Amino acid sequence: MEREEEIKTGKCLKLIKDNLLVLLTMVGVGLGFALGFGVRSLDPSKDAIMWLGICGELYLRMLKMMIVPLIIASVITGTASMDPKSNGRISVVCFTYIIITNFLPTILGSVLVLLITPGSGVSSSALSKTLSTDLQTQDIFADLLRNLFPENLVSATFEQAQTKYEMQQLVSYKVINGTNITATEDVIDKKSVGSTPSTNILGLVIVSTLFGIATSFTRGVGIPFFKFFESASEVILQILRWLIWTTPVGVISLIAKTIAETKNLEDDFQRLGMYFLTVMTGLIVFMLIFQPITYFIVRRRNPFKFLFSILQPTAIVFATSSTAIAIPETLKSLERKNNLDPRVTRFVVPLSAALGRCGSSMYITVSCLFVTQMVNVELDAAKVVLVCILTTFSTLAIPSVTGASLVTVIILLTALNIPAEAASLLYAVEWFLDRFRSVVNYYVQTLGVVITYEVNKSVLPPLTRGNTETPEEKVIANGKRNSYDSKIECQSAEPPLNYEEDLTHM
Repeated sequence: MEREEEIKTGKCLKLIKDNLLVLLTMVGVGLGFALGFGVRSLDPSKDAIMWLGICGELYLRMLKMMIVPLIIASVITGTASMDPKSNGRISVVCFTYIIITNFLPTILGSVLVLLITPGSGVSSSALSKTLSTDLQTQDIFADLLRNLFPENLVSATFEQAQTKYEMQQLVSYKVINGTNITATEDVIDKKSVGSTPSTNILGLVIVSTLFGIATSFTRGVGIPFFKFFESASEVILQILRWLIWTTPVGVISLIAKTIAETKNLEDDFQRLGMYFLTVMTGLIVFMLIFQPITYFIVRRRNPFKFLFSILQPTAIVFATSSTAIAIPETLKSLERKNNLDPRVTRFVVPLSAALGRCGSSMYITVSCLFVTQMVNVELDAAKVVLVCILTTFSTLAIPSVTGASLVTVIILLTALNIPAEAASLLYAVEWFLDRFRSVVNYYVQTLGVVITYEVNKSVLPPLTRGNTETPEEKVIANGKRNSYDSKIECQSAEPPLNYEEDLTHM
């Protein structure tokens, strides 16, 4: 009897030890909300709020400085470990999944808006903030193509290409009812390609993929290059494993600052209650229905056990509103806890973080249609279809930073000839919805990694250590070489790398 109690106690302690960081992070979330509401009641100054959030700011800065090196190293090692055919198939499956999951929320969001009509009865006169952007819809897609192929790899680590405008003020004179009226209008005089401060993750993923594929083609010559980035990836992950233990403190600071600087919280939720309900309904459908059902169909395993395994990176996403910052912890959770092939995860995870925007698609669609209803513009089928199409492709260009989706809403409203100022009301609940849609983005992104792995695992060559077969014995049915490792063995006596074995030492 005592032996059984000792075993149970040991299992309980082991469970707590294995999930200590998750528990501390969740406690941090609760303390952050409590501290934020407590400080908010004291009407703090801007300086006080700045110091309240300084720990969270330092936490984000530490993680951000390691994200770019990790993306480059992990993508190169992942793609270099596969043959070109596997690389191509994985890329096609991943990109197809991203487009589909960016499009489906626009359909659901449109249906919810038409059924709930959240914009009916909401006054558009209570504008809390003036928001505007000069970007045109066609320039969004042009900038997306430019960012696919950065002209400078160093600058791509801290800025993206963005169209800039030189404006000219036109003065016109009109006579209305015998009165001379002077009207001024700002029009675009000249366009140029400039930049905006934001890491070009998509461009870095594309370039790193090319380096990885080239490494696999160069065979023995590429071994030192491959070994360098494989070693760099493990070193960076070790540093991040140290930094990640500061997450609870960072979460407390970030959430407390956000709550403390929010004004008129109760009035905002009363005025935008139906809008908030509509967005959250769509997000919950994808988070608790679409993701679990799809995961079960693909893997035939308990989807909620999978959600629990990624709870730690989910807490990071919720606190920071960025899926890119959670990449290191995501790799650890998918590879160690879910046994996914690192060659897949280290390519698909960064690509999904750059392009996967399921939750953002839901938010943008509902927001655009909500504002359209609010300003009493008729919602016909043409407008709904246009919003769905523009949202699907515009989300591909959204940077993985806080508040980027609201800028996209303004751009799409401009394309629909609806004043951008009408969207300023949305800013009131932006801080809250931004976190929840980021979590949905993250859940669907991780599901994409699982689906990509399951679809392609049959064509992935095994990575085993100590394999002494000759290259001639490593020929599969179609007569082609099995993997990049086979090419390496032709040039080197070293056994191929075993990521799963290496990961046991993390």
